[in-house]
Amino acid sequence: MATRNPGPRPGFHGCPPRSRRHLFARCRLLLTAALAALAAPTATAAGPGPSAAPRTWLGPDGRPLPFDSDDEVLEFLRTAEVVSRRTLEEGINHEQQLLLERDGVRAHAIFRTVDRELRRTRRPDGRYYARWVDRYTGECAAYELARSLGLDFVPPTVLRRFGSRDGSVQLWIEGARDENAEGFRPPHPLSWVRQVWDRTFFDLLIFNVDRNAGNLLAGPDYRLWLYDHGRAFQPKAELLDPEALQRVNRKVWDRLQSWTDEELKDVVRDSLDVDQAVALVERRALLAKRVRALVDEHGEAAVFY
Repeated sequence: MATRNPGPRPGFHGCPPRSRRHLFARCRLLLTAALAALAAPTATAAGPGPSAAPRTWLGPDGRPLPFDSDDEVLEFLRTAEVVSRRTLEEGINHEQQLLLERDGVRAHAIFRTVDRELRRTRRPDGRYYARWVDRYTGECAAYELARSLGLDFVPPTVLRRFGSRDGSVQLWIEGARDENAEGFRPPHPLSWVRQVWDRTFFDLLIFNVDRNAGNLLAGPDYRLWLYDHGRAFQPKAELLDPEALQRVNRKVWDRLQSWTDEELKDVVRDSLDVDQAVALVERRALLAKRVRALVDEHGEAAVFY
């Protein structure tokens, strides 16, 4: 490499690789900050956006469900009877959509039972894994961690057994669509941008190797919803793409940093094994280094929101 390119040429394309990466990162930070600034007047005038509003759960008929809190939703998911079920064609794990009913209230949910593990494998992302997991418990871990951090974009999820099958049961988001859908125009652009920033932070923390347009959806109110976390929480102490993190939610960050290692493990103790929980703690430390580097380079005002 050095023989073919003995030194950088003048101009942008002559920057050494590390300098180019730095310039790209700086440009990306300035661009996202500029977009947020442009969106801010619109969001302020029109309202705070869906992420600041109470959540309303919808039933199969499109009408609000009579739940006032996550705890009420969780109790419904744990105790409601199955009226019907169908296997979803999307995906490779054959999840089932359930129609649940209790006390005359009906709601859809998704039942996941995937539980597999590979040893000493190299996955399509090119990474080598001593252990690689795809497990329904990751859905509960994602919900509990997001809720504990004050992030409300993972639908309520519980562990439950139907017949001889253990799995996760997660509330179905009616009317959700991806951001590539025709007519997708969030009325509060700043709110949507901040939800995407929160998603980037969360996916780095949980080592989500499987985020795609199919499991990143917006509800009718343009609230972001994340699901399908069976392949997250790999027992691997690294960040997937640290340079993707450019902006950080101050409240979420302060809460994450306030926990001891054991308190962080306690949040996911019922869903993850020891190796997965230890790796989560180690990724928090790596995120802290990344955030400190961003603050040192750009200042707190350009990093935290």
